[in-house]
Amino acid sequence: MIAGPLTTMNRTDNASRPAPHDADWPSVSAILLSYNCERFVAEAVESALNQDYGGPLEFVLSDDASTDRTFAILQEQASRYQGAHRIDIRRRSLNAGSKSAHLNDVISACTGEILVSFDGDDVADRTRVSKIVARFRADRQVQAVYSSFSLIDTLGRPRGRGDVPHPPEGADAAVWFARVDAYAAGATLAVRRSVVDTFGSLDPKINEDVILPFRASLLGRVEFVAEPLVKVRRHAESFTADWQRFASIEHYGERMRQGIERAELSMRSRLMDLQAAAALMPDRRDRWERLRGIVEVSFREAEMTRSLTSRSFAVRMRALFELLHSGAYKDEVPQHACLALMPRLYLRYKRYKLGARRPERAAR
Repeated sequence: MIAGPLTTMNRTDNASRPAPHDADWPSVSAILLSYNCERFVAEAVESALNQDYGGPLEFVLSDDASTDRTFAILQEQASRYQGAHRIDIRRRSLNAGSKSAHLNDVISACTGEILVSFDGDDVADRTRVSKIVARFRADRQVQAVYSSFSLIDTLGRPRGRGDVPHPPEGADAAVWFARVDAYAAGATLAVRRSVVDTFGSLDPKINEDVILPFRASLLGRVEFVAEPLVKVRRHAESFTADWQRFASIEHYGERMRQGIERAELSMRSRLMDLQAAAALMPDRRDRWERLRGIVEVSFREAEMTRSLTSRSFAVRMRALFELLHSGAYKDEVPQHACLALMPRLYLRYKRYKLGARRPERAAR
């Protein structure tokens, strides 16, 4: 449920200065969402406003009731903009509670054929929109595009490359995204407006990068760009949360339980989307039934992992054998075996992989 209405709007319109765009290129809405990111939002906005896209482009900057200077900085950045594109600045009076709820608010203000997501603390490559739109333009069947990303810390220092799961080249994207644990990196995601119009609002309880790629895959293709087009900021709080996740078997078990709850929400959402797709395209009944089966099986597999953190060795071993027998999570068999057989050693190894550092050190 959305926490409160959008009550403040400030529009900067530079439409009187015509953009030198190619009329054959689709219109784009660049959506930047922010919340309490005053340290980073100026750089994020600058990277969005500096996009080199030559087609029709609008910027929709929306703040989710920040309690710091984030919204003021949005206004300052927009006032300095000398480009030819329209900027729409929006602010909620109450926090929406989730990114999906915030997006539901904002999308109604967008006029572009393609919706490109920007986050208020990340930095986009100047060519990002152009390279994404090129994929849409090359094939009308492409309904969503996402990319790889690199990692930076709070000081902007490189921290490697992000792990971005994606379907193998040539694979059926709907089969890949039907799994309840499948997602596209939200900070890099772009979709056609028609995907939103076809399926309606996002469930506020589910991340947009879980919902939108699957919906897009039901209507056409989803493409992955291997080049990192966004620098995603890794905050000290993220290190702390990761450390706490592996602090004890109880902490890890709680995180797994929460993950299974999210998987159940994802399953319900996917099944509803398949119902909508079946109503639109009844001649593809066999395909929808196959995808329904994948959704349901993937949730059952997720549930099998619940007992891997049990205090009982016998219960953990039974869960491990069930996973092995089912063939689920083949790539994670060594991880699951270690967790079931030697949970403390497994957690110690995961903490070591984080850098063998306490959270306060990771935050520096």
